[in-house]
Amino acid sequence: MARNAFLVGAAVGLVLLIGGVYGMSSLSTMSWGVPVFIIGLFLLITGVTVFTTRLAGGQGPSTGVLGRMKDFMGTGNQELIGSGVPCRALITAMRDTGTMVNDQVVVAFDLQVQPAGGAPYPVSHRQILPRLLMGAVLPGRVVQIWADPANPQRLAIDWSALPAQNT
Repeated sequence: MARNAFLVGAAVGLVLLIGGVYGMSSLSTMSWGVPVFIIGLFLLITGVTVFTTRLAGGQGPSTGVLGRMKDFMGTGNQELIGSGVPCRALITAMRDTGTMVNDQVVVAFDLQVQPAGGAPYPVSHRQILPRLLMGAVLPGRVVQIWADPANPQRLAIDWSALPAQNT
């Protein structure tokens, strides 16, 4: 179900909640005010809870608010290592993003990905660069990556394989 349906449900719940409070305000309308108030409260709480859960979680590993935040900080896509499509990528450029996660630098990489048996394609990617590899990771080096088979622009650099000089 679409996220908007839960938002509409929460809005209807709020209207019913307010109507229920109005209905409970006098003895003559209390008979319908209490059930309307309870139904409105239920719809409001359920709609807001489900809407926020879906908004935060999204529908996949890098969707939703939390997934987008993980991608921005360079900590997303790690589930691809070992499960994605292994490729090699040439680092064509790299720049500091000004972001740090756990006292580690997040770097923006421009990569030329070379899939096995396919044409190379460019990708812009953000990921944490381990401090021990700072001097070894430079433009012109080749790194091991794991690409998402459904979306080749989504990838993760595998730092367990050391960067190599481009030959």
